[in-house]
This record gives sequence, structure tokens and C-alpha cells, in this order.
Amino acid sequence: MPPPDRQEYNPNIIGFVEDKGPVLISLHEARDIYGKLPSAYKLMPLKKGRQNKKGLNLALGKLISEKLKDSNVNLKKIVFDFFRNWHRDWKDEFGINIEPFCSLNTPDRIKETIYRCRKELSAISDPDLRSFLLSGRLIRKDILNSIPDQNLAESAERILRKRLKNLPGTNKKASIHHCINRIQAYRLLQTIKNNIACDLFEADYQTLTIYADEIAKTLFTLSSHIDIPGVDELAVVRGQGVEFEFAARDITYLMLGKETGDCTADKPPFQADQDIENIYWTVFPWILDRNYQILKIYYNGSFIMKAHLLPLFIHHESGDKIILAIDAVEAVRAFRDDLKGFGREDLLEKKREIFKKVLEKVVTLGSLMGIHDIYAEKFSNTKWVRDYLNKLPEIFLHVRSLIKIDELEDLFLLSKDMFAEMENMVPKEIFMEIQMKNTSLLPGVTNKSKGIKAFAVIKGSPGDGIPMKKIIGI
Repeated sequence: MPPPDRQEYNPNIIGFVEDKGPVLISLHEARDIYGKLPSAYKLMPLKKGRQNKKGLNLALGKLISEKLKDSNVNLKKIVFDFFRNWHRDWKDEFGINIEPFCSLNTPDRIKETIYRCRKELSAISDPDLRSFLLSGRLIRKDILNSIPDQNLAESAERILRKRLKNLPGTNKKASIHHCINRIQAYRLLQTIKNNIACDLFEADYQTLTIYADEIAKTLFTLSSHIDIPGVDELAVVRGQGVEFEFAARDITYLMLGKETGDCTADKPPFQADQDIENIYWTVFPWILDRNYQILKIYYNGSFIMKAHLLPLFIHHESGDKIILAIDAVEAVRAFRDDLKGFGREDLLEKKREIFKKVLEKVVTLGSLMGIHDIYAEKFSNTKWVRDYLNKLPEIFLHVRSLIKIDELEDLFLLSKDMFAEMENMVPKEIFMEIQMKNTSLLPGVTNKSKGIKAFAVIKGSPGDGIPMKKIIGI
């Protein structure tokens, strides 16, 4: 969020309150009425001299953070299952195919790839790893039998690597390399098995639909250990040029703001711009929202940028429609031209080429969903991104005409379902900031036009918005 320059930062945010339903409320009012002190949830001790500032979504944030402490926990299935049973049918009601917005890989492609190598996968995932290791006679029987099952793969690999390092040139090296390769493949399959709750080659279509991207990533990594036909057709990050992935709904999701140094960092000191309002509280409804995605952008294998995407309903006199909104674009410090001493010239010299591919990817995603109009919020944490978007055609819309489908009722009920057993900790309200609806980003512009904002048109017609003559009063 931008610094408060001449006026205090106080945008309107959306929320859902148990006894009121959907609300549109200012940030300050929401904090005053619904905010809680971090000390109430033991998130921060009371300390003399420290400013006691109320925060939003604290109950939800604490519960989600606790749930994700286990690095193996992923909320994707919980989120997917809830929305699969939710009353909203995007295809019937809006003609929108929401599946491409859930995964960059299709379940059909994943199913075909697994089918081609199912025999190899079955052989490697054999649970009797101990017998395989005993048959290789590379580790003494008494040592193997002393290792608990849960530590067997990790310990055996460590022992073999140590032997390999100290072994003179002998034929045994090839056997040890083969065994390590087999153990690594086994560990990969066990990891994905823990995530999807079944062996990879036994996954049903619904599991493939939910975990398409996670499985694709596993198959790509496995391809360095076994031959997997068709792996080149999977959408994964390979470390070559501009590549994409959706943010995983695990603990790393909560750390994304820290990586880019933007206003959603989990602690203000991690922000690159210290005078910016921190809104980490809005990350928690995002991670529960199937209809909110963070597209991570990589260049030659390095994470450099993220784009926040969500479909919005526009109610306008020219016609109602669904658009795909680019609600925020945030770059890491090395990909910024406005932070002295951080920018990398090798990245910045390719910024236009990279960002063009980002916008092309979003257009492709929109087309797969059946969305014909794509608009972008012009504000970003990065100057060159703002400059790029400001040069594109623009459309003027009133922020009241931008509507998030279901207005957080879905996320509120999902949060109550997830934490029903927590009794006193169950969230009684939920709030989210949507930058597209935020008129405090460029206050000098939006205050003059009474809530009308200009958005960059990535795809669509600028003429579908409010005519300029109405804005300037002609």
C-alpha cells in the first residue's frame, strides 16, 4: 500500500460479519469495531511503551498459521472440496470455466503421463524398501535392521553417500549410485503419497484434478531418476526463461510477501518500503479462496515477481460481465529499479520482455476460462511496472461496480467449517483488501473523480467503461 503522504491511509475493505452479512467498511472503522489486540491471541506480549494496535483476521490468521506449521500440510484439498460443494456454478451462471484457474496442468494430461510410466512407478513405490536395500548388500544387515522404518530412506541415503565419498575407484560406485537414485525416487513418491493420500499410480480423477500441479512437479523431478514419457509437456518450472506456477497453499504462501518485500510481508521490517501500510491480515482469506490465485513468475529458475489474480463481476450500464482482474503485481528487490543497490541489471534489461510474457500468460489463462476482458490495477510496489501499465489503454470504472462474487460469505463459512472444533477461536468475521476497489492507492486522482478509477486494459475495449466526458463533467 502507498505511503500516506498528505492523508492517512484508510481504504474501504470488504468483509463478512456473522450477524450482519457482507460489509463494505473503512479500514479504520473495521479495526475499531472488529479488530483485536495481538496479545489476545498470544501473538505478541503486552509491553510497556509498545503501541497497542488492533489487527484484523487475527483469529483466522492464528488458526491457519498453526495448521500450516507442519511443512507437509497443504490446504488445497480443503479449499477445493468446499468450493466443489458450494452452491455457485460458474459455468451455468456466468459461462466461466473455473478449472484452469485452479491448476496450470490439466488432470487429463497428468493421467496420461502417469499411465505411460505406471509400471516403473509401481516398482519404485514398493513399500518394502528394506528388502531392496538388503538385496543390494551395500549396507550391513545389522545396521539396516537397526534403523526405524520412518527413518530408513533418509538414513540409508546418508550412509551410502558417505561410503561413496570414501570409496576408491571400484565397480561398487555404480551400484551405490543406482541405489541412491532408487532411494531418491522412492522418497519423492512417498512425499507426494503423503500429500494426496494414495500412491501416485492409483490416484483417481478427482485427486488428479486437485493436485495436478503438485503431481506435475513430482513427475518432472522424478524424470531425472526414471524415464517418464511426456514429462516435457507438463507445466513446471524447469529453470529456463520465463516460467510460471500458482502459489502452493502451504506455509510458503504466508511467506510470499517477505520474498518480494511488499506490504503483505508477515512483519513490517521485512518490507522493502518501510513507510507502507502493512496488510498481512489479508493473506489469510486469500489462501482459503479458490477464486483468488497468486501467479508466481520465474526467470531462469529464480522467483522474481508475483501477480495477484481474481475474477470480478462488473455491474455497468454498458452491460454486466465477468473480468479477470490483475489486482497486484509485486516484484522482488532484485527486479526493482527504484531501490538503490538492489536491482540486478541482467534482470532489469529484460523487464519489458519478461512482463510482456506475464501479461500474455494471464490472457491465455483468461481465454481458457472463457473470460474476454482483463483489467489491471495500475499501482505496484515497482516503478517500472507502474510505468508500463500507465502506457496501456485505460478504462474508467466506479469501484462500486466491481463485485467479488459471494462477497466473502463463502470464505467465512469455510473458515467456520475448518475450525469448528476450536469453539472460542472460531472466526466471527473475515476481511479482505482488493486493490482494484481501493481508492487510497492514488488519492490525488480518485478523490477528484469520486470513486472512479482508471485501470490498464490488458484485453478488452476501453469504451466499455465510463466515458471521459462524464468524469470531467462535460
